[in-house]
Amino acid sequence: MMFLCCNCNGWGTSETVAVILAVISWFWAIYIPRKISWEQRYSQLMSDYRGTDFGAAVLGITMFFNKSCNNDINKIEKKYREIYQAQFKNQWNPDKDNYKPEVPNDQNLHFQRRLLTQFYWDLDQCATSHYISKKRIQRDFTSKEANLLKILYYMNDASQTAGIYMDITTDDRLTPNPQSINKYIKHIYNILKDAKPYVR
Repeated sequence: MMFLCCNCNGWGTSETVAVILAVISWFWAIYIPRKISWEQRYSQLMSDYRGTDFGAAVLGITMFFNKSCNNDINKIEKKYREIYQAQFKNQWNPDKDNYKPEVPNDQNLHFQRRLLTQFYWDLDQCATSHYISKKRIQRDFTSKEANLLKILYYMNDASQTAGIYMDITTDDRLTPNPQSINKYIKHIYNILKDAKPYVR
């Protein structure tokens, strides 16, 4: 088998072939496994997106905003705190061994918010990766997702207020992280609001 090659700068056929093979080997050894890993991650997200847990969470958040907040962003913090308190009321009682929560976890607004926030954080990671890219996310999701992200953004803000989390502080040995999950929610919101209102 013969290789056609120009004799640039005194390089022979064997040096050129060695460089080409090194580049191909690098590509196969580094790029392909990473691409496969990101594709698997994105595929799992798409599977989660089509799942019943995701659908129930979207419905729960939508109903919360529509019914409890009357489509008013300014009511989210107060209403979310009220529902949180009601759903976790007497959640833990040392006197009862087999206590059942007021609301099953899959119908709990707090857990639904967390599930969707984690999903969109992962989606944002895929959007910023050149293995998946922003354009692909905009092709696979619609601008209607941005409306849901607005609600999540305000719910995440509300979750940081007093009365949502119990205090489990110990001492400050770790450096506190000044950035919140909302940084990623805002970023993926900006990507999705520019998507088409329909799936291509």
